[in-house]
Amino acid sequence: MRIVIPTTGTRGDVQPYITLALELQRAGHQVTLATHPVWGELVRSQVVRFAPIGPDVDVERETARILARSQSWASGFIGVMRFTFSLVAQAHADILDLCREADLVVVSHSSAGGAEAAKAGLPFVNVLLWPQALSMPDPSLPPIRRAVRALERWAMRSMIVGPRNWLRSQAGASAVRGFEGLMSSWLNLIPASPLVVGPDRRWAPQHQVVGYWFLDRPLGWAPPADVEAFLDAGAPPVAVSLDNIVLGTARGIETAQVVLDALRLAGVRAVVQGEDHAFGALNLPAMAHRAGPVPQSWLFERAKCVVHCGTYGTTAAGLRAGIPAVVVPHGVDQFYWGRCICELGVGPQPIPSAELSASKLAVALVQAMQDDEMRARAARVGKKIRAENGVRNAVRLIEDSV
Repeated sequence: MRIVIPTTGTRGDVQPYITLALELQRAGHQVTLATHPVWGELVRSQVVRFAPIGPDVDVERETARILARSQSWASGFIGVMRFTFSLVAQAHADILDLCREADLVVVSHSSAGGAEAAKAGLPFVNVLLWPQALSMPDPSLPPIRRAVRALERWAMRSMIVGPRNWLRSQAGASAVRGFEGLMSSWLNLIPASPLVVGPDRRWAPQHQVVGYWFLDRPLGWAPPADVEAFLDAGAPPVAVSLDNIVLGTARGIETAQVVLDALRLAGVRAVVQGEDHAFGALNLPAMAHRAGPVPQSWLFERAKCVVHCGTYGTTAAGLRAGIPAVVVPHGVDQFYWGRCICELGVGPQPIPSAELSASKLAVALVQAMQDDEMRARAARVGKKIRAENGVRNAVRLIEDSV
């Protein structure tokens, strides 16, 4: 089959689709991964056919600029959402051209490709990173928890349907009336481990949990010497991997200082990974080190636990590494993944970003570092996830369903 996979967003948004494209190629399909021109080198380095779509912008830098002007994570989140959906709209003509030469469209979680597949009359497969949008009422839960889950489901579906109907209007495709109208009647893939997202027997059969899609670290990549030296100089550290939505706002430096204070209270070493401009504005103590955007798969293997916001990709990387996680969520899907980690017993109760304090984070860090039962459970979960092959499962289902 000739398959096109359009997606937009950051490096972390693009990487799972590179993994899927590689496995589809190994199965004999002709695959084109279409995304921002800035990621062309990343895609080509994995020997995947690349097609540029939309404007040539560095999404991560533009997102950082939006967040730097925002007074809170909420206003920053809204600004980033508007920006990212505008990029999808601007990519419409490019995606539609690619659809004319395709037999199947894989609609990414960014929604890129959905309106174009509908307009071109092509079969499509969805990738869904928000399984809580599929959640069904659980009568066994207490009333308050049932109400919270229902509100979460409503919020996630609203966030998905409204913007995507706007995109469909921009592309000349008809609107859908609800969430299910956006889903594929053939196959909707949830790239998460069944250990984390248990399939619901009440779901429609086209909704399939297949396992995570992990991309190996880049060929020829070598760890920075300063990071290696820090890691070798003491006990395994905490990996701090907070995202731009938290650290990129006007309060980012304040949040970074809270994290440093918590590390001091807990008496632990730490490596700060990823977007760490807020930490760069502070004088880091000797027990903390800035690593920059090193691969999480490499860093987490050498860490004792991880602090993150509960984003899909970082949640998956931490679980795969087999280490406990302290989650500081600030958005709907992050609360969901934080709850999954806690219910699995591989992390303490999440600390909502609005309630973050040095003392609360320090207590959670001590628990994650010293609770032997939690650490053993995280190691077992990691071993099982590393044995899964989610991308191979996905390809098999695509071939069987379409």
